[in-house]
Amino acid sequence: MLSLKSKYIREEVLDRLLAHCHKRRYSSKQSVIKPGDEADRLFFIVEGSVSVCIVDNDDHEIVLAYLSKGDFIGEVGIFTELEARNVLVKTREASQLAEIGYAKLKQLLDGELRVYANEILLGLGEQLAERLLATSRKVGQLAFLDVTGRIARTLIDLCKEPDAMTHPDGMQIRVTRQELGRIVGCSREMAGRVLKNLEIDGLLTARG
Repeated sequence: MLSLKSKYIREEVLDRLLAHCHKRRYSSKQSVIKPGDEADRLFFIVEGSVSVCIVDNDDHEIVLAYLSKGDFIGEVGIFTELEARNVLVKTREASQLAEIGYAKLKQLLDGELRVYANEILLGLGEQLAERLLATSRKVGQLAFLDVTGRIARTLIDLCKEPDAMTHPDGMQIRVTRQELGRIVGCSREMAGRVLKNLEIDGLLTARG
């Protein structure tokens, strides 16, 4: 069964929308969107998960978000025109994504899917607002929390993701030191030292 995180878009409406989308499978760590790509389409994660990153001229990455099954990608382009993408989106695992051009989507919302247009746009706006709030919180963390605080906050957030698993001692997540560093803006080595200190304090158990 398809999954959607929005409380506005009903399952049957999602099915109608996806019937007009092209579906494509991606292998793990495959690029979906690259900086400079034309910003002309909306994506929906049918299966799997992706990371959304910004990349500097030296190919250093900072993770802005992890998105998973039920999330849209590129919803900003529905509300404002963008010349090109400025983020790198790549899969974290084998994934299936549905995609539809903005022009085609707008035609559908004015035509065949007109009766569902308000519902679909509310769902896209809801997700956009949630990501803006998450970005604002992340900026605050970068400004006011030290590396240990940022990593602790990130680990708590990752425990709320769909791929987090329940464990007798709490929650179990899969994330590398390099990934943590990219999320909080520190080196892999610094992330490793913080994890070690948190483990010494009895706050977590790390493997690998």
